[in-house]
Amino acid sequence: MLIGLVMIFLSFQSFSQQFYWQCFNMVVDSPTEVATLIDTFMKTDSGKSVGPASLSEWRNFNTKFNATHQLCFYSDDPVKLESVRSKFNNAEAGYLRGVIESSVTVESSVLGQSLVADPTKFGFPYGIVYAVSVDDPVAYGKAFTKMVSSVNYDGAIELHEALAGAEPGITHFVAVRDKGFASWIGQRNKIIESKAFQEFLSSTRKITNTNLTEVYTNYLLVQYNID
Repeated sequence: MLIGLVMIFLSFQSFSQQFYWQCFNMVVDSPTEVATLIDTFMKTDSGKSVGPASLSEWRNFNTKFNATHQLCFYSDDPVKLESVRSKFNNAEAGYLRGVIESSVTVESSVLGQSLVADPTKFGFPYGIVYAVSVDDPVAYGKAFTKMVSSVNYDGAIELHEALAGAEPGITHFVAVRDKGFASWIGQRNKIIESKAFQEFLSSTRKITNTNLTEVYTNYLLVQYNID
């Protein structure tokens, strides 16, 4: 498995910037209050030291998914990402922690890393997340890279590896970012009809467990500490 991941990194290094991420899927009872407190904290010195972060809202999901919001932290340095939790252990974050403990339920905490992604495109507000189960990550990654480099998409099509915390069987996430639902639908239909996408489906069908594939939509509310 380790050899396979090394091969993926070598084949992707010229295509994207690798980074790590930690996302908390939360059930929020008071969205306005929590969003305001997060915004206030992220503007403090402690909040600014956290590094890149984002708050988004889940829009479409299945019956077993209860989370209403997602709070994510990003870094190209795993040491910095690991230190994020300590940045909330101070007086500036005290009230925020209290409200989160009383009115927020963390449904899941997922750790991952990018394989094909461009962080400069994280600002697209509309996101579609495909949780997939892949048997051969090397073959899937090569086919994905070929497909993405062959299609013309005004947005972003990304591949991420789930390191920990994902639902049973889920190994990767495909994230598509766009300006909005209408734009995504228009571009999606053209992509699906393309030769590149059809070849991607054909080459990955036998190594993808479609029974485990789940699709959600996510809307970006705010980003923090973005240069």
